[in-house]
Amino acid sequence: MSYVVLARRYRPQTFSDIVGQAPIVKTLGNAIRSDRVAHAYLFAGPRGVGKTSTARILSKALNCIKGPTDTPCNVCDICRSISEGSDIDVLEIDGASNRGIDEIRNIRQNVGFAPSRARYRIYIIDEVHMLTREAFNALLKTLEEPPSHVKFIFATTAVNRLPETVQSRCQRFDFKNISVQGIEKHLSEICKTEGKEIEPAALHTIARSAKGGLRDSQSVLDQLLSFCNDKVTSADVNYVLGYIDEDKIHGMFECFVKRDPSGSLEIVDDILNEGKTPMELIDQLLLRLRDLLVFSSCGQDAAWIEFDEPFVERFGKSFSADTLMYMIQMLSMTRMRSTDSLLQRIATEMVVIKLCKMESLRSLSDLVERIALLEDKLEQVANNPGKRNNNDIIHSVDSSSQQAVMGKPIEEGDVINPVKEEREISGNAIDKKDVWEKILKNIQHKKKSTWALFREGRFVSCESGVLVVEFPRNYSFHKQKLDQPEEKKIIEDCVKEAVREVIEVRLVVSENGRHEENSQGQSSGDDGGAQQTDDIVFSDPAVKKTLELFDGRVIKVNR
Repeated sequence: MSYVVLARRYRPQTFSDIVGQAPIVKTLGNAIRSDRVAHAYLFAGPRGVGKTSTARILSKALNCIKGPTDTPCNVCDICRSISEGSDIDVLEIDGASNRGIDEIRNIRQNVGFAPSRARYRIYIIDEVHMLTREAFNALLKTLEEPPSHVKFIFATTAVNRLPETVQSRCQRFDFKNISVQGIEKHLSEICKTEGKEIEPAALHTIARSAKGGLRDSQSVLDQLLSFCNDKVTSADVNYVLGYIDEDKIHGMFECFVKRDPSGSLEIVDDILNEGKTPMELIDQLLLRLRDLLVFSSCGQDAAWIEFDEPFVERFGKSFSADTLMYMIQMLSMTRMRSTDSLLQRIATEMVVIKLCKMESLRSLSDLVERIALLEDKLEQVANNPGKRNNNDIIHSVDSSSQQAVMGKPIEEGDVINPVKEEREISGNAIDKKDVWEKILKNIQHKKKSTWALFREGRFVSCESGVLVVEFPRNYSFHKQKLDQPEEKKIIEDCVKEAVREVIEVRLVVSENGRHEENSQGQSSGDDGGAQQTDDIVFSDPAVKKTLELFDGRVIKVNR
């Protein structure tokens, strides 16, 4: 006889043989015992989890000579013929190749005939979602009110493609992916029956690679038993499945920890030269990162996942949960965007370098605490002003902010430099600064484009009901734009709201072409070379020609 693959030889023959679908097995068994079997069933779920096998077992349970029973004998002629798929009363139809309305019409014509020898005529339609819309419509009436001797069992991997009118006429059972532990146990029993030895690590790798499909795992085991002689090792599994050697994966994570881009690129090159693809590398890195993230979040209490203990012990505390999520996001984006083989390699090398150079990420709550600490120190400075200028305070704030973002704490002894006092107006240093900030804030809330232009000006004075704002000569466009009636009204309304009285706003252009101070009171262009640079720019023939050609004006000179 020709060889029969493991997936067929070890196909479930009774409800107790079905792996990982206990709720479905219990429901169907109770229905048979209590004589509550429906006229139509819909088995939905991923491939290789037992849908068609369950349909055959249900057919045997209903038609067995000793039945109906939830434990078919599997020795009578009817049970054996159903197991072999050759029974004349249990018809297995491939929905992909019999998807038209003519095939469904044949079913409708034949359902009226009584079964030849069995108790029920049963139609098992696999991949039923492949039927056409017209075929489904032709089936609806028969499906809703079939003869008492007819049962329908539909199996599909894409239940969302079935019309709701069909689903509503069936009892639906959703088959789930089989757990890694369930697959391991089943494969171990097969190896014992076959007289083969397999390492536990190899068994675990096969079970994880199946991604919940028992049939897939059986096919891989069948391939490995052909490749090996008596014992299946973890190295054999990696070789047959094309998995990357564990030492290289460990070495890659070691490079992430040590921030060693050169070492990581060398490992990538070795892996690709072995014939592995960049996407296979990314897939295995993602699986390892997922294990670390679960361990980081749940610890050893996560009994629902089996960790690679040596790997977790080595790298379990090397990355924070936020860092692991960032790494997973980076690799996932690379995995989805790369299609071309050359670009795959470049993209993989680029993301590996990024992961080697990244800083350890702090949690958002940690950053909030550091920013709050910085605000407290700034408040202390405001209450105890010193003599340092604005450049000092800005430099200090920038340094402190950078420390907070990079995860470095601000020590108690750190000095936050105070803000330089504004020039006095009406004998009050605070009034000028407060009023200017209020005006800017009011304008920003009312119209952002006006605020963007107005903030380039400098608060000169506010006396006798007149607010004077000065713009540099190379910012004359700002002044012209803001002098327009609608813009001027917005500004004066915001000024009135800030100072609680009617104030006229007067916009002027600086004669020397620059500010002595900007809107925050900082030094701006105090050197005499700034005006000289502006004059050179304005006198340049190319600049003049460009301005004449486009009827333009110079808004700003970048030095």
